[in-house]
Amino acid sequence: MPARTLSARVSRALRALGLACAAVGLTATGSAVVGTQEGCASDPPKATAPQPIRIGVSLGLTGGLASFAAPLRDSIRAAEGQINSNGGLLGRPVVFEVVDDQGDEGDLVVKVANDFVKERVVAVIGPIGSQQVKQTQAIYAANRILQISPSATSVELATLPEQPQGDRYLFRTTPADDFQGAAVILFAQRTPGGLGGDAGAPVGDGGGAVTPCRDLAIVNIKNSYGRSMADVIEQFFPRRGGRVVVREEINVDLEPSYGASVAKVFAANPQCMTLITYEDVGAKFIKELRASSSFATLPPGFFIIGTDGTFTSGFLELGRERANDPKSANAVEGVYGTNPDTNPRTREYEDFRLIYSSYFPLADKADAPAFTANAYDAAILIALAIQNAGSTEGSAVRDALLRVATPPGKPFGPSQLGEALTALRQGQDINYTGASGALDIDQKGNVESGYIVWKATRRETGEVAFDTVGRFTLADLAEQLK
Repeated sequence: MPARTLSARVSRALRALGLACAAVGLTATGSAVVGTQEGCASDPPKATAPQPIRIGVSLGLTGGLASFAAPLRDSIRAAEGQINSNGGLLGRPVVFEVVDDQGDEGDLVVKVANDFVKERVVAVIGPIGSQQVKQTQAIYAANRILQISPSATSVELATLPEQPQGDRYLFRTTPADDFQGAAVILFAQRTPGGLGGDAGAPVGDGGGAVTPCRDLAIVNIKNSYGRSMADVIEQFFPRRGGRVVVREEINVDLEPSYGASVAKVFAANPQCMTLITYEDVGAKFIKELRASSSFATLPPGFFIIGTDGTFTSGFLELGRERANDPKSANAVEGVYGTNPDTNPRTREYEDFRLIYSSYFPLADKADAPAFTANAYDAAILIALAIQNAGSTEGSAVRDALLRVATPPGKPFGPSQLGEALTALRQGQDINYTGASGALDIDQKGNVESGYIVWKATRRETGEVAFDTVGRFTLADLAEQLK
């Protein structure tokens, strides 16, 4: 290539990179050498883009809740796109920095929290699990960093000593497990056909109608999530005329075998069992329970009640006899469970579903995955709080959260984010009504919602999927906790 042509091409490339003041010379071998032209110091400085507002996101994208976490990440990405397309916050773009904490409940999740502190993030979404939140909340509180978990449900998180009323930094967009414990109790005792709504009578494993359960077995994992919900059930189930005939605690991580624990369940001869675990442990425990020759000795109509930790696509996949065949026999088929009503039949949820599906397409009429609305709401609440505070200082953002999430104020939903941000820029009061429901946060950082009852059902296509077979209102649940 002629030396003059090469010099011209390098000059054009440097100008394209914003280096118009660089001079190009050539060596004897024809290599380009960049120098500096005189007179460039007088050129006006280039405008620099505003620094983004960084918000941390701690999710277990690998580990026991990987299939649960991925859609939560997606919903936060959808919120990020929506916020930035509406002008960002305080004249700056927003970046949600997603870190995989691997579902760890020890050193790794603590390291993620400390790294976020060093990076001076404005707020944090997550982690997913209650024990993880318990491990990290004091770190964020000490550094005045707002923390919102979209899925941690332990009752213990409402009364932590590091989170005093009036000066707490930990909040949730999902209700606490005292209400989920009540949902388990209520479902256990409902007569066939008593669920109402879009449900028929529950059907037991043997094909007969499920009768109300008087003798209940509890199997829970040994962490803040499993223990706190089991405590609620153990305390209140006898008040409703039932008996807890056995309570067995198992490790959070997978064990080679659950033979000893399964044997204890059989020995207690329960009419039903509630299983408070995550997807991997729950699927394996049920496989071993059903595979035992003693399974046939359980009372007729015996049924299993899972919880939100097993309301995941991973639970269905891990239950399969053949991993890559969705139509194969599945040990979790027929299992019931409870979950916060994360997809309420409201206009706000339907608007969120359209927003989510515009980024991550859903099948026709399919709901967004569980807790995605809660994660989206966490992201939007943080954004609105920053704009309301007019600052990224931690305590100012925390205080603003309570202003934008509770009445009074003009109501805005997910489809009205741009209008809500404009209203805040004009100094108006707003009240964000979330995709997951009303987000009237109380002094313990809690919100309230109803619950669904789900069932793992084999569809006409041959695949096992979740069906919603009932709903409980807040009034239904409150009655169980008296």
